[in-house]
Amino acid sequence: MLNRRHLRIRVLQFVYSCNRTKDMDISKVEKEFLKSLDKVEELYIYLLLFIVELRDYAENFQENAKSKRMPSEEDLNPNTKFTDNLYIDKLKEESNLIEIANHKKLSFANQKSIIRSIYLRLKESPLFLEYISLNTTDFEDDKKFVLKLFSKYIIDSEEFQYFLNEQNIFWDDDLPFISNMVAKTIKDSTSQQISLFNLFKNKEDKQFAIDLLRHSIIHHDEFSEMIANKTTNWEIERVAQMDLILMHMTLAELLKMPHVPVKVSINEYVDLAKYYSTPNSKNFINGILDSILIDLKQKGLIKKIGRGLIE
Repeated sequence: MLNRRHLRIRVLQFVYSCNRTKDMDISKVEKEFLKSLDKVEELYIYLLLFIVELRDYAENFQENAKSKRMPSEEDLNPNTKFTDNLYIDKLKEESNLIEIANHKKLSFANQKSIIRSIYLRLKESPLFLEYISLNTTDFEDDKKFVLKLFSKYIIDSEEFQYFLNEQNIFWDDDLPFISNMVAKTIKDSTSQQISLFNLFKNKEDKQFAIDLLRHSIIHHDEFSEMIANKTTNWEIERVAQMDLILMHMTLAELLKMPHVPVKVSINEYVDLAKYYSTPNSKNFINGILDSILIDLKQKGLIKKIGRGLIE
């Protein structure tokens, strides 16, 4: 499931895009934003589906090898440890992964080259060779191998990362979060059940993301004026655009979203500045926000609701 840090990053990307294109049609932007969140869920399903497709390719590879004009002993009697993997079999047959993938029309039918490339390298790797040398058949052992396969081989592959980036440019930022979701899905699975995660932890998180996007855009001029009043030595146009957006989003949470703690909002955006803006942005943003916060508190404009939030 997506955490609020990831949702903030997603909103940041969209507000930045809106500012660049000057497209402030909130209904249109919100619709596209929700579509983008669906794409995040697609990445989650896509990564799990790739594990199944890799196993299925291995099975077809072994069957085709038997039909060679002069098959070797290994071709005729292949090691089926991987193709018989109990975890992957359960993921395919007993979870709702395939049903969701079909519903979303997700498939690797036209991507056999990437599967083939990764499988051919995988089958020569120490990880794979050690695994297929085991004579025991155990669900937990098979699950541990799949986790290592995904975490240390598939997701770290530059070739695979490049492939994903070609499918969707936003997935580059999404990948660390969604990879953790996939890893947790594998870890939490048992021989009795494999449960896939929902995109959102609850309805409140989805509404949080929508409200953050909406307020950051609708109150753009209001927030810009508040920031301009605290940058007397700077013209507002000279402030880095990403810094402005990060401060706009902070103010949206401080003033328009009563269930989000003040300290959490400020700390989150100051931290995001380290990754998405200039080297000096963290201190600059922190200083401006602290000054604005003092004024807001003096005017009684910070109104939070909930245990531990009322000031």
